Amino acid sequence: MALKFKHVFTQLQMKIIFGEWPEGYRIPTEMKLCEQYGVSRVTIRRALDGLVNQGYISRTRGRGSFVLFKRSVVGLGYPQIIESESEFVPRGTYKILLKEQVEASPTDKEQFKLSDSPEDRMMWHFKSLHIVDGKPSVLSDFYVSPRFGSSLALLDETSDQSFFEIVGRKTGQRCHFINGKVAAINPNEEICKQLGIDCKSASLWCRGLCVLDDGSLVGRCTKVFNGLMYEFAVECESGLHIGSA
Repeated sequence: MALKFKHVFTQLQMKIIFGEWPEGYRIPTEMKLCEQYGVSRVTIRRALDGLVNQGYISRTRGRGSFVLFKRSVVGLGYPQIIESESEFVPRGTYKILLKEQVEASPTDKEQFKLSDSPEDRMMWHFKSLHIVDGKPSVLSDFYVSPRFGSSLALLDETSDQSFFEIVGRKTGQRCHFINGKVAAINPNEEICKQLGIDCKSASLWCRGLCVLDDGSLVGRCTKVFNGLMYEFAVECESGLHIGSA
């Protein structure tokens, strides 16, 4: 049972980390998760309890389980508004690993003010790998509103410009990264393989929103940084602390 519990926990954790389940998202019921993963209710409850204990979700009797992700979250060591991703990551090549349309969650519909019309039902999901000097640097997942996603879906598979720069070029406005938050995670095998890191080491995970000058919300993003290539400075009451991922 222990192995099944860990497997389910990791799978659910990755849905949150990669942004498939955004903050506020109501996750499937225990019975639906049992059917999806082919395990007992006891195993599902152990996995969900683990997510609660680590601050990923909250559970309320009669209401369900909701993505929370407030554990060990602190402000990033740079301003809350970033003019360009290049301000905190070195130049390199960006490779798109995945382009797909996914159904907008209730949280996305509320946050992006989407209607119930067919054209507003689907978000665009882009998975991107940032490569610096031939080494994988940052693994990113962008969930983009229908308004901007269709044109971004025409992007080349590789580019020397970041997502922020491409959006800015297409809209004629600057694309900002706001409400940035960071937390330490234990990456699964998929992340470790794509970033070329040891799964026994911790990595830094970041989430935020992409917003234009005029306040238009382009999308939300999550990032996992290669801990061998980055250090972060975090401001707190006791001073400035610097540490690697």
